[in-house]
Amino acid sequence: MKLGRPPAGLDHVDRLRGPEDLKERLRTLLATITGEMSVEEACAKLAVGPSRLHEMRREALEGALEGIAPHRAGRPPSMKIKTERESELEQKVRDLERDLQGALVRTEIALAMPHLFKADAKKNSKRQKAKSRG
Repeated sequence: MKLGRPPAGLDHVDRLRGPEDLKERLRTLLATITGEMSVEEACAKLAVGPSRLHEMRREALEGALEGIAPHRAGRPPSMKIKTERESELEQKVRDLERDLQGALVRTEIALAMPHLFKADAKKNSKRQKAKSRG
């Protein structure tokens, strides 16, 4: 006497999310694998030829194989597509950061070498006086 639950077999397909017609197609394909249904019966039920049935079965098995393949742990990264507005804003942020960096460099130069800016101020005042006389 075996202990435990009896195997669910093709009823496992009922627990999947998806349209009923696709579930029925999957049940039929799996029934050909388990030997519960012949290829001819499955072809008649699905209204396809034997070559198409074998192709469908191969694609289903490849999908199952891909589904059980080991993957990286954790949630996969989201594939968010940037809108044009987001791209424009990112470019503006880069431009503003560049301008800020330039202002910081000018401030550091002004603090480190104030004589450069004082001489420049004198030159400007002489030019302004000459313009006002003329």
